[in-house]
Order: sequence, then C-alpha cells, then structure tokens
Amino acid sequence: MSDLYAALRQASASGSAITLRATLAAASSVEGDDKQYVFPPTYIDVGHLTSPIREDGTHEYVLIDSNQSWANRLEEIADDPSLGLPRIDVQIGAQTLSACQLPHRVYDAILRDSTLDATSYRDSPLGKALIGARPATATALLQHAPTVLLFGGWDSFGGVKVGAAKWPAALAGQILGFDAQLARKAGVRVDPLEISIDDFQSYRAAAPGEVWTLDAEAAEKDGKGKPVPLKPSEVGHGNIPAATTHKGAWVRRIELRSSLSITRLRRYHFPVAGNTTPERDQAAVALLVCLSVALLAERLARGLDLRAGAELDTRSAQWLVRASLTADAPLEVTVAAARDALEQAKRDAAALGLAFAENVTLTAKPKLRQIVARDGS
Repeated sequence: MSDLYAALRQASASGSAITLRATLAAASSVEGDDKQYVFPPTYIDVGHLTSPIREDGTHEYVLIDSNQSWANRLEEIADDPSLGLPRIDVQIGAQTLSACQLPHRVYDAILRDSTLDATSYRDSPLGKALIGARPATATALLQHAPTVLLFGGWDSFGGVKVGAAKWPAALAGQILGFDAQLARKAGVRVDPLEISIDDFQSYRAAAPGEVWTLDAEAAEKDGKGKPVPLKPSEVGHGNIPAATTHKGAWVRRIELRSSLSITRLRRYHFPVAGNTTPERDQAAVALLVCLSVALLAERLARGLDLRAGAELDTRSAQWLVRASLTADAPLEVTVAAARDALEQAKRDAAALGLAFAENVTLTAKPKLRQIVARDGS
C-alpha cells in the first residue's frame, strides 16, 4: 500500500475535507513581477465579477474561474480513458458525447431523448438505477457515473417536483486574483476604404444572403412599406469610434482554492444485493477521495488554459487533510502517486463488489437526431 493511498484511506474514514491551495502564474508574467495581467471571464450586464471596490480603487479579488467552470475542467480529465473511469456515451449522428460533457450529467435531456438497446434511457435498467439512486442507495452512480457524486446532479427533467434526485457537489473550487485593479480596453475599427455614413445610403436586402443593397426596390420593407435603412457599421463597413470598457485585470497573486467534502461523501451508502456494510461504504468513499485527488493533480500538471489571456501554470501547491479538532495534516501528492492510489482504491472496492461498470453507449432517438441535423450540427 502506497503512502498516499494509506493517507487517503485514513482521511476517508476520519477526515472532514481535503483542501488544495495552489499558487498560479499567468503565462505573460515572469518571476519578480509585482503584478500580473489576466483576463477574467466577462458576464452579461456585470462585466468581471469582483468584490466591492475599495477606497484606493482596487478590489480584494476578481473571479478568474467559477466553481461551475472548475468542475467542467476536472470533468475533462475524468473523460480521459487512461484513468479507466466508466463512461456513458450517447451517439448523435456522427458525434459522440459523454455524460461528463452534458450540463445535467446522467439526468440530462440528451440522455432522456436517447435509447439503450432500443429501450428509452429512463425506462432501461441502467436509467432506472441511476435516476432512482439516493444517498442510501448510491451504488449505481459509483459504478457507472462516479463524477456525479463529486460534482453534483439534479434530475430536473424527470417531471417529479418533489423527491427528485438532487446531489450537492462535494468537490468544488475557484480561481481568484487578489488585490485586483481592473484595466480598461479601447476598441476601434478603422475602415481601409474610409466609407463614411454619408456615403452609405443603403438598405437591408430582401434577398437572402445579400445583406445590403443600394436599390430601394430590392430592399426589405418595414411595416409601413418603406425600405429599411442601414448604417455602414451594421454590415461591417465604416469606422467604429474607440470605446472603452473594463477588460482584464492587474492582480498581485492568483490562487486556486479547491476542496473536497469527505463528510458529505460519508453520508452515502453503497449496498450490494441490498446489503450495506461499513467496510464497503468506506471502500467506496476511499475510491471517491482517491479519484478526486487524481483529477486535481492531473489538472494542475496539464496546465490551465482557461481562455485567451488567462493561460495559467501552477507554481506551488499545498495539499491538506482536515479533521475536526485536530491540526491540518499535509499530503505529499504527485501525479504518479495519485494515479497509483486510484488504482489501489479501484482494486479494494472491486474486491467488495464495487467494481466500475463496463462502458455504455446510447443512441439518440430519431426526433433528437432530426432536430440536430436540421440545425446543421
């Protein structure tokens, strides 16, 4: 038994959480920079998400990656076949999607509108087992879709208003930039043809694909029968004056703060043939803990290409096991050790009847294939 696996097994039995704190660096920064420039996500009607502005015009933090986005980045790792996790795929025409790619995971409408061995997903034995899983009977999720137990899921398309499956996330994380000063960006378009609004007496074209026309007779008409006029900027011509907006931020440091609630995982039970045992439950929790650490370690090692202007690399990482009324215990984690611990956890769980299931592929129903084909996807 490896040292890391022994530590994670102990944590699964008596710990309350595993905490990961990582210091990140923007690709554009170099050692010694007082501040780094990064592009946080921009939200409609909000812009960048920040803490309240301080007297000096800065913010305590700006959000660089949300909890939902962080879960998606870890699910990208879970989809890697080399980890050996069970897969539920759905074939839709020429494309294949995994449950990890679907917004509602195993409860998604795409699966609802698919079949398994000619049986509607929700009516199939697999669908019934996954949709019917509850904290006291979580075995099907562990064996077919363990990431649901980590990242959460809600059967919002089941038509059941009360009592529908709803799993809170146990593994969460955010990336934050601290001591943030929002930057301003000016955008301008200079037309090499120097077309002015006075030169562009044009109309919206009635003919599909024409976009605009100089001929009022060939123009689209408004409710009063008049041709609809256009400005050059509406069809990609003319100059567009410079406009400033908040885009990007200077931050003093960038941190990933992620945690796994082991307390939440221990609320679940994993019966086999209707029989629940403490040994089997502990093996299941240990498997989920090892899986979480493996996903986190792999994600940090592979880098964090969040978006243009937000390519981040890990400079240092601190792993801690937390337990009530005791000091935090450090963990030594490497990708190789985390992978080894996951394999050992798989073997121990399988020995108690909790082996991962074989991969499953569903087929989209004709009506779903038809609307996808009609949309051109």
